[in-house]
Amino acid sequence: MKTHAKMVATLAAALICSIATQAQAAEDCWLDIYDKTEFQGAHARIQGPADLPTLRQIDGADWSNRIESLVVGNKARVTVFRQENYREEEQGPTYHGEAIKAWGEKPESYSDQEMSFGPGKKEHHLGELKFHQAINSLILRCQN
Repeated sequence: MKTHAKMVATLAAALICSIATQAQAAEDCWLDIYDKTEFQGAHARIQGPADLPTLRQIDGADWSNRIESLVVGNKARVTVFRQENYREEEQGPTYHGEAIKAWGEKPESYSDQEMSFGPGKKEHHLGELKFHQAINSLILRCQN
């Protein structure tokens, strides 16, 4: 009988530890977004996990093409996309690379359509990564 009691106590302790670990992961699984550089301006927190094919309704506001800086929680990983619904439409956009080059700018390649940020990442200015006001969907995952 004592062995059974020890086993129940061990299982209970493991369950409590697991619940505490999951609660901590959920507590640290978020993404803070800002509409100005250096974590300034309007702010919203997205609690993970989350799949957002559009950013048109976050905390009652449209965050499409608006994010300038971000902070990732310590137990989160986020992938951001230039397009709504995570990817290009099947037909894809019209490529205007030659016209952009003629204006003296560097055209974005299709491989520059998404970017990932790991746990604890603080990105003070997305313009430095050529993602200035260019996020329209995202996937936020929690990690243990």
